[in-house]
Amino acid sequence: MRTVTRSFLRYLYRRRSLSLLQLLGIACGVAAVIGMALSAQSALSSFSQAVEFLRGKSSHTLERLAGPINEAILRDLVGDPAVASFAPVVERRLKLANGDLVRLLGIDPFLDRAIRPEISRAPFAGRSGGEREDSLAFLTDERAVLLEENLARELGLVKGSVLNTLRGRLKVIGIFPNPSGEPLILMDIAHAQKLLELPGKIDHVDLILTDESGFISRWQEGYRIQSKRQRQETFGAMVGAFRLNLEALSLMALFVSVFLIYNTAMFAVVSRRRDAGILRSLGASRGEVARAFLAEIALFGILGGLLGSVFGYLLSRALTDIIGGTISSLYFFLRPTSMPWSWWIPAAGVCVGLGASLLGSLLPLLELTLVDPVLTLRGRSGNRESRRWVWLVALAGVFILVASIIVLAFFSKQIYVAYIGVFGFLFGLSLLTGVIMVLAHPLLRRLLGAMGKLPGRIAAGNIIQNLGRTGVAVAAFMVALSLSIGLGSMIGSFRESLIWWMGSQLRGDMYISNASDMEVPEDFYAEIRSIPGIGGVDTYRKVPVLYRGRTVYVAGIKADVLQRFARFGWVAGGDTHWEAVKKGDVIVSESFARSFAAGPGSEITLEGAAGPVRLRIEGVFYDYSTEHGLVMMDRDTYIGLYGDRTINSIAVFIDPAEPRRKQILDDVRSRALSRGLPAFTREQFHSNILEVFDSTFAVTRSMRVIAIVIAFFGITGALMTLFIERQRDFGILRALGFSTGQVAGMTLLEAIGMGLVSFVLSSGVGTVLAILLIRVINLRSFNWTIFYYPDWQPYALTAATALAASVGAALYPIWKVHRTYPQMQIREE
Repeated sequence: MRTVTRSFLRYLYRRRSLSLLQLLGIACGVAAVIGMALSAQSALSSFSQAVEFLRGKSSHTLERLAGPINEAILRDLVGDPAVASFAPVVERRLKLANGDLVRLLGIDPFLDRAIRPEISRAPFAGRSGGEREDSLAFLTDERAVLLEENLARELGLVKGSVLNTLRGRLKVIGIFPNPSGEPLILMDIAHAQKLLELPGKIDHVDLILTDESGFISRWQEGYRIQSKRQRQETFGAMVGAFRLNLEALSLMALFVSVFLIYNTAMFAVVSRRRDAGILRSLGASRGEVARAFLAEIALFGILGGLLGSVFGYLLSRALTDIIGGTISSLYFFLRPTSMPWSWWIPAAGVCVGLGASLLGSLLPLLELTLVDPVLTLRGRSGNRESRRWVWLVALAGVFILVASIIVLAFFSKQIYVAYIGVFGFLFGLSLLTGVIMVLAHPLLRRLLGAMGKLPGRIAAGNIIQNLGRTGVAVAAFMVALSLSIGLGSMIGSFRESLIWWMGSQLRGDMYISNASDMEVPEDFYAEIRSIPGIGGVDTYRKVPVLYRGRTVYVAGIKADVLQRFARFGWVAGGDTHWEAVKKGDVIVSESFARSFAAGPGSEITLEGAAGPVRLRIEGVFYDYSTEHGLVMMDRDTYIGLYGDRTINSIAVFIDPAEPRRKQILDDVRSRALSRGLPAFTREQFHSNILEVFDSTFAVTRSMRVIAIVIAFFGITGALMTLFIERQRDFGILRALGFSTGQVAGMTLLEAIGMGLVSFVLSSGVGTVLAILLIRVINLRSFNWTIFYYPDWQPYALTAATALAASVGAALYPIWKVHRTYPQMQIREE
């Protein structure tokens, strides 16, 4: 046994190029899985840490159902027997002069001491002598702030520097550490109220309670009281769909990676048929040969897993920033920190690499141990045997396809079941690759023959005669290209649906104050309405509320203005819905209607300032502003429900026939800027939304690139194995008069042929995958409809990628042909 194993391991050194390629193939597959999983875990873990840090040691949070709280309630909290400690907080996002949004926390450093000791001590920690004056400045200087150390480092600011914001210049009096990593600015709460124009208002009160039930009984009317656990569940639900998509991308990386590692392990076995035959002829038993192969495969799996874990860890550092940027754009401003290196990372890499390698070697190894040694001495699997296996594999593929279709048709309401159906669909189609290649052989032979004449026809024959090698490589490449087309088409369709939605719902000529740190004063709204020539001004106020234990959003709008100027996309009905909205009914987004099985005519109950209120749903509209669900009502209804007169933003509409449109918009912009309110034209506003959208799908685009890189190694491995196996064939071709250039051209055409078949198959599979992602996965994840928009760009990009990858995969074999072909001889016949 030891002799047999040593002979196998010597082969790895003799075929260093192929061994290195196989090792890199496994490493890249492992890196994709580890990198995607680590980055997702890092970003979501940083999100949880940031939320935990901001809430500190508080057991509960008190806030109004909508809008800020009057700070007069603090006197009542002081006398409440259930309150052990409390701390009022103003928590907003502040826009810096460079356009970045950071969290501004207004605190009372004395009351906050029991809730967030790390933060409350920051103004006074380690101060002595003259530094005490700076500490007092935190309380006395209206522009004094403390900066989190990472933010200060990024902005190049130190103690004494000036921080420029859209709210004016702030003086940095100190730097403090922030273990959560989130960019944070600290300010005295009274100064924050003045800076943000919130006199006598606070956003919430963090509490430490000794009697939860007693406190809730006294404060539940008009307020929302959440425990620490409920708060964590709320934030967890906020990113639930995003977490699910990250898990799906990780599974996609695993799916494609297993294909590559399977491909690599299979090549390691089938390329050694001749060696196995020689050892069997010399007296080695089937078990000894099988164990020697398993030792080699295990070595590749372990080394590839270790190397891939290092690559994956480095990859995760880049992907973590991308995912963190997405979370910041959609949910919660975050600066995620990469996961530290630990022993379980290489352990997970070894598990993935070793497990997939052993899986990939089982079938070819079983065939190799059962076949007659005389046949294995030929060094190549027979064409008839390959085709027989192709039909058996295709039969299994049909069975998996049928099962996947049944799952998608009848059991896909659960998102994880839907993912199983999609992956099963992809896997089933991949098993049909060999049969499709056999059926397409005449056409491929004519095509490659037209490109390269006799070498082209031979190349087509080589592809079909070696289905044991080329079939899996083409299947892996097809799956990767299908993911590229499917994800690209899904993203493109989503983008076009978003553009349609903006064109129908966001039709204002100018939008004022879409920044989350600013609100529009009511007197400014009245001022804009009074400008001659303005057709209407819509106010927008959006707040999160709890409905049936889940976070949804309520928006207050001017129904009469939107009835006149907007063109909502209604799931059913038309603009006649606005008449009922003006009378007190509500309309809900498609995601709300699907989440709670609520439609036109049904009623919902929302907790208002004076108690529960029943509201009738008039209509359902398409909406992409939030996947959590949106209830939209007239502003008068909203104020009556919550008593909140806050305005987040306003949309200004100009009558189409107004000849002074440009002058009026210039007047509106100048009035807004004079108050420090940002103003955007419709085109600018739409562009800002699309920028957020594009950044949101940056990680998905990264997944497309990773899939292509993985597939590239699959094609390269197939070509290298065929090159090594065909030494005798090259000798025959040399004897027949083939030149080095003809053999090199034949090798190139084989690669192009495999890439061409992969692209043609991926075009059909990718299109179906895009429809499944749109109609099943996105619908189950976000409960909204994405309209499918055919687009040629994903197909053109994938075609170019397939050609580049195929040609690139052939470069090394071609170089080997030029280097060794003249010396190749027919060694035996």
